[in-house]
Amino acid sequence: MEPEFAPQYSPRERWHRLLLHVALGTLLAAAVYWWALPRFRSFSADAPCELIFGVPGSTVLIYGAIVGAPLAAAVLIVLLTARQSLETIATRRYPPPGRKVYRRVKIKKGWQAIVFALIPAMFVAYLCVLSSQGMSMAARMARETRQSAQCDRNPSPPNAVERGPTKRERR
Repeated sequence: MEPEFAPQYSPRERWHRLLLHVALGTLLAAAVYWWALPRFRSFSADAPCELIFGVPGSTVLIYGAIVGAPLAAAVLIVLLTARQSLETIATRRYPPPGRKVYRRVKIKKGWQAIVFALIPAMFVAYLCVLSSQGMSMAARMARETRQSAQCDRNPSPPNAVERGPTKRERR
């Protein structure tokens, strides 16, 4: 019995999809580099002294990096793979019927297809566990950052002249 292969994109379709992905990736990278990173750098310099809805900025940054980043990656994986994984499990065939591929791929059927469809779910589960374990570490780091922060609560203007205590303050 000869193996069955999934239908492939034509060379023209491959180029169109490649150019679309390169253009979107370039726009996203440019937005991150020229818009998000400068804002992040300026915010992170004064984060312990900034408040975001009553929460110190350093706490937001710590939780975002340790808890939010793995959760964001898990959500992205789900958004990109859930439909194909569900179709694969429902039809017990990978790639699902009617789905084109970029290179020559043998069609897997039965338990092999289901295992292949569950691989993204394993990564999502791992990222969720990683995020939940990071909660205690993020709480400890945020507490230490708040305790070590040296924020000037009443900043004086840069050209202000330092004066000694007034008569009222001396009493």
